[in-house]
Amino acid sequence: MQKTISNIIRFVRHSTGKDLSLYDKDFLTRILKKKMHEAGFRHARKYETFLKHHPEEVPAIIDSFNITYSEFFRDWLVMALLEKWIFPFLLSNLEKREQKEIRIWSAATASGQEIYSIAMLLDDLYLTYHQKIPVRIFASDICDSEIEKAKEGFYPESQLQKVPLKFLNEYFYPQHKGYKLIPRIRELVQFFTYDLLDIHTKSPPASIFGSFDLIFCSNLLIYYNARAREQIMKKMKNNLANGGLLITSDAEKEIIERHKLHAVCPPAPVFQKEETLKNQE
Repeated sequence: MQKTISNIIRFVRHSTGKDLSLYDKDFLTRILKKKMHEAGFRHARKYETFLKHHPEEVPAIIDSFNITYSEFFRDWLVMALLEKWIFPFLLSNLEKREQKEIRIWSAATASGQEIYSIAMLLDDLYLTYHQKIPVRIFASDICDSEIEKAKEGFYPESQLQKVPLKFLNEYFYPQHKGYKLIPRIRELVQFFTYDLLDIHTKSPPASIFGSFDLIFCSNLLIYYNARAREQIMKKMKNNLANGGLLITSDAEKEIIERHKLHAVCPPAPVFQKEETLKNQE
């Protein structure tokens, strides 16, 4: 099976330039077995032969590796920290860093639920501070179709179960069999397609330059092998401002800690570059 998988990887790379070998071995095997059974094959070699004679099936294989799951307000501990600690901390240090704005990047945004949660939270904080918070929010994903869904800002009711009723009433309006975000929230986020493994760019071109105060990258690293994780983490660290924060997921804590970013509020998956986040006075 593994020899056949290696052959399929080479065939896909030669056909499309997409390198499937960057994915975690178990995840890679699971996806290819699933595609093999969906195509009606029980033996890997026959599936390999089938692909060589039906190259039009290759894009469907590649699409199967796009991880597009996301949730609104996925981690309530992280959301509480953002509201009560992290955003106030970043605001209080704007003058110290001689910056005009807080810069945020969601690096694997899928269809936008996580970054829109942040945008709603920030908009709600406007009322608390009685002034507009100077912020620029960028969100990227490798999948064009997911980015288009995110820009649209429409979600079925089943995906809104974790949205607080206050936010649902204030930031969404009913449309068809779901809800759509109001323009003010959609306009807070600049969406674009971007491959984190692109070796030709050091930071997302749409952002002009890196130096983000806050980067979200949840449930992505676990699907890649050590080499790809190293590439992604190098890009994350290079794009973080001094003292900037990286927010991941519980499943990725050990990976992040091995890359010398410091956990600032265990057990939350919040990590800082170079400095330690200090309590407010």
